[in-house]
Amino acid sequence: MHRVVRSERLPQCSRCQGKLITSAVMPKDDDEGRPIHLELCAVCDADKPAAAAMIRFFTEGGGRDVSRAEEGARLLWDWAREGMAAHGWVWEETPSGQN
Repeated sequence: MHRVVRSERLPQCSRCQGKLITSAVMPKDDDEGRPIHLELCAVCDADKPAAAAMIRFFTEGGGRDVSRAEEGARLLWDWAREGMAAHGWVWEETPSGQN
């Protein structure tokens, strides 16, 4: 089961100890069996295409504009896929009716 937990307090960026924009724990573990934590940091992630698009979205106020929810969901999906790919995971479509 997957769940979303919202928090007003985020940990510091594990790379630069700066302020995170958002973070997520993925439903898959890394090669050592540890949970994969994705972090979105304006300093550390500005050079990654999907992460940079998410940073722009939040910087422009998209996270507080309900009319941009679909755009935000698409950007969040792209960011998660980009982050998971960095850990060797790739998204594969599952044929309808199969899990």
